[in-house]
Amino acid sequence: MNTITETLQEIFGNQTLQALGHFANERGVQLYLVGGSVRDLLLKRQTTDIDFALASDAIQFAKAFAASISATCIALEENPSTARVIVKQHESSQAPRLSMDFAQFRAPSLAEDLRLRDLTINAMAIAFENVEAATNNTHKQNAIHVIDPCGGMKDLETGLLEFPSEQVVHADPVRLLRIYRFAAQLDFKISQSAIDLVTKHRSLLSNVAMERCRDELMKIFNVNTAHPYLQQMEAVGLLTQVVPHIKDVGRFWGSLENFERNPIPIALQVYRREINTYLKEKVGAEINRRSLIKLSLLLGDNLGGVGSHLRLSRNASRFIKCLFFGNKALKNADPQLTEKEIIRFLRTYISDWYGVLLYAAASHPIDSALFGRIANTYYEHILPISQQGKLITGDDLIEKFKLKEGEQIGKLLKEIEEQQFNGEIRTREEALDTVAALIQQSNRSL
Repeated sequence: MNTITETLQEIFGNQTLQALGHFANERGVQLYLVGGSVRDLLLKRQTTDIDFALASDAIQFAKAFAASISATCIALEENPSTARVIVKQHESSQAPRLSMDFAQFRAPSLAEDLRLRDLTINAMAIAFENVEAATNNTHKQNAIHVIDPCGGMKDLETGLLEFPSEQVVHADPVRLLRIYRFAAQLDFKISQSAIDLVTKHRSLLSNVAMERCRDELMKIFNVNTAHPYLQQMEAVGLLTQVVPHIKDVGRFWGSLENFERNPIPIALQVYRREINTYLKEKVGAEINRRSLIKLSLLLGDNLGGVGSHLRLSRNASRFIKCLFFGNKALKNADPQLTEKEIIRFLRTYISDWYGVLLYAAASHPIDSALFGRIANTYYEHILPISQQGKLITGDDLIEKFKLKEGEQIGKLLKEIEEQQFNGEIRTREEALDTVAALIQQSNRSL
């Protein structure tokens, strides 16, 4: 952490931030790089979200700067005055979008403001001109002065997470979860004094909006190896404080560890790229399929009402139910599923059969050959038919057979689709012939 200049040069060599330095100097405004931005720079972690603090008029400053570079400014809060400037890169650029937050001190001084932050490693600041000087090689690396009233540098060097004070927990109890999220993301240890505060104040989370608790929890699930940190949360009663649906959790740790150790079974490795893309897809705000599979593995069969409790989106709740019922169907099925049974399974879970198989593989022993058969059936049979589309429509039936809109058309179309996926009919002409035969058979039975 003593050689941070290279990372600083990469970020502060950006023309936008150079323009910010000139803009602040012209107006006599002292800017400070603060919080997570300082932490990530010292850890040499990439970031495109940069946080600044200033003594007053943060929203006005941000609006004026955004106007000067033709960027977008969004006011985030009035107290403390906070705004975000978003700079879209040129379409031909490979650089990600740059986001800068400007916040007014929440206390009379910068040092007091830093003491109000969530963790000591996020309670540091660097004067903006010092950063610029370092990147221009006008100062030696060790001349970069870090404002550090809470001992964050030492904690960063030792990989320790600590609250600046008990007061910060009372001010925002979601920090009880956030400390475990940072432990998981950074692979840091939590101090014993912080663990004691979590144990003492965990009940305060009942006063926090569930959406905020859920977001912190799902970020933990999204870490590659989340189970050690979730186990730490369970040990202090924090996990079940947030999700009381997680019961008898000791039965399910093994399933979660199985998934994290080997998320993609050998039989599905050939589809690794497609599966990884699938797992990263969002199923609601900041929640992806991978994190929902992990949550579902810990829930076991106690999923009732978890969607509404965690304020999950309709799609996320549907996905969790899909995993549960799809796994149950596979578990109860004969290992030697017929081709028609596999087709029925794939049609039932058409969008999420990958998820069901991964969940099932982590939950209980299952024949890997079955996974291969299911995947082959999907790619060789189901997918081509899905891409082909429907052979006939309701309008076709009305026009050719003079049928009236109603239940009969729906039944006929369902039967044609069933036969199409079972491979019994393949063309439009075969579909129409089948409809004619079905109508004739129906008329005979009247």
